[in-house]
Amino acid sequence: MRFSLSAFMLVLFAAVPSFAGPWLGLIFKKTEFENHLALDVKGVHPGSGCMAAGIVAGDKVIGFAGKPLADMSQITSVISGSKTGATVAVEILRDGKKKNLKVKLTDRPDDISSLTGSAIGSKMAEFGKNFYQNADRRKDKPKATLLDFWATWCGPCRQTLPILENLYNKLGNQGLEVIGIADEALPTLNAFYERQHRSPYPLYRDAKKEMWMRYGIRAVPTLMLLDSEGYIKGVWSGVPNAKALEQIVVETMSGK
Repeated sequence: MRFSLSAFMLVLFAAVPSFAGPWLGLIFKKTEFENHLALDVKGVHPGSGCMAAGIVAGDKVIGFAGKPLADMSQITSVISGSKTGATVAVEILRDGKKKNLKVKLTDRPDDISSLTGSAIGSKMAEFGKNFYQNADRRKDKPKATLLDFWATWCGPCRQTLPILENLYNKLGNQGLEVIGIADEALPTLNAFYERQHRSPYPLYRDAKKEMWMRYGIRAVPTLMLLDSEGYIKGVWSGVPNAKALEQIVVETMSGK
């Protein structure tokens, strides 16, 4: 299975681009209403201001901050310039009737998987002390982090390792962090490192598969891309296309 740009999944939700800070807590699909942008609400986080204001799945957001919805920047610019607790006006359409609501912005929780049904958009859990190689190469503040869930017995994983090594060697000094995550016995992992592939980036042993279970990792290799604040921007399985992977990583490092 080859990775391409079209296979890269992003979950849309109303928050600032970096994921951190206040948010609306909506999952939506873009549509149109009266010749302008509208958002079909597909889900509402239970702890969000939208839920408290009464917005439910099936509603259509047609206006924001007192104006018809023109584009997504209308939402992101208001939210990024607001603090938690601020109130914004949201106009919705329900059963053919327009309704104006006051929505209080809440802090975006670290884990939104219950809303999205995906790891994307949640914040990555902290690593433990089980780094078995290159722990000293961890970065304090990476601009982007690429996690590789892999196994020594996996053929596609072995194809992926040199791609990640080349990317790390090219972008590591510019702020990219790569971490390999496996769950096999430590002697097996160390032997592979010494005899098969000496990955230059940190390697972590998830002995109890806690991360695998938390993020629903069911196949190897699976790559997970994090932004500078540790929020998960994308998850995909299979051998990546080196050029497409580099493009997405560079965009993430630049804050796009």
